[in-house]
Amino acid sequence: MTELEALRSELMAAVGKAADLDALERVRVSALGKKSRITEMMKGLGAMDADARRTAGQALNALKTEVADAIETRKRSFADAD
Repeated sequence: MTELEALRSELMAAVGKAADLDALERVRVSALGKKSRITEMMKGLGAMDADARRTAGQALNALKTEVADAIETRKRSFADAD
């Protein structure tokens, strides 16, 4: 399992375990915020060669989108439950 796959599993599990909107917001900040692991990995893209940067950048952006979508879906499920 690559670092990115492990991070994906960890973040998706955290989204799934969020018990309420406050917990989900904490997951969102830790997953997508300025000091998140995804952001830190994106900062390291500049040190890579062009091909590696392109591949890693696409994978990181896909992960970021997937996590954001999962958070939105979970947020809607909380709203629907009310």
